[in-house]
Amino acid sequence: MKNLKTVIIVIICAGLCLGYFYYLTQRGGTGQGKLSEAELIITKDLEASYPETVREVIKFYNRIVKCYYSQGYTEEQLERMVAQARFLMDEELQAENPMETYLAAVKADIEEYKKKERTIYSISMDSSKDIIYKTIEGRECAYVDVTYSMKGKDKPGRSSQTYILREDDNGRWKILGFFQEQE
Repeated sequence: MKNLKTVIIVIICAGLCLGYFYYLTQRGGTGQGKLSEAELIITKDLEASYPETVREVIKFYNRIVKCYYSQGYTEEQLERMVAQARFLMDEELQAENPMETYLAAVKADIEEYKKKERTIYSISMDSSKDIIYKTIEGRECAYVDVTYSMKGKDKPGRSSQTYILREDDNGRWKILGFFQEQE
């Protein structure tokens, strides 16, 4: 009889532990403990783990761009995402786009997207073998084509951009500029 009581108590304790574990992992589906895309972007330490390839730089930059238009962040998070985007830029592009100017341009672009209820639903980019590399004025440069597919209250659209990246003195690929074509 004593053994039966011990077994029942152990089963009840195990059930309570499993129930509490389930409660902690589910918590009503709010996703507590998971970082949002904006938080993932702003917590990435680019100084310590800078993207190693041209494609990785552009992929991370496009994560930032897509997040800009998702509207799921605070004003402070937007400023920190803009700072991350600027970190991916070449010194020349940073000089042409001071933080305040670039932040204002990003906010204006976000407002335009919001008015048109536009979202980016797909981003595709050149494969590694399609990236064009050139030496210009003794510095290595790369050209990457990216296509953005968008939808909104106006007709669906596509936008193509060619990003120009330049390798800096530390061997990091930085965005030097881009040019855009509307399709």
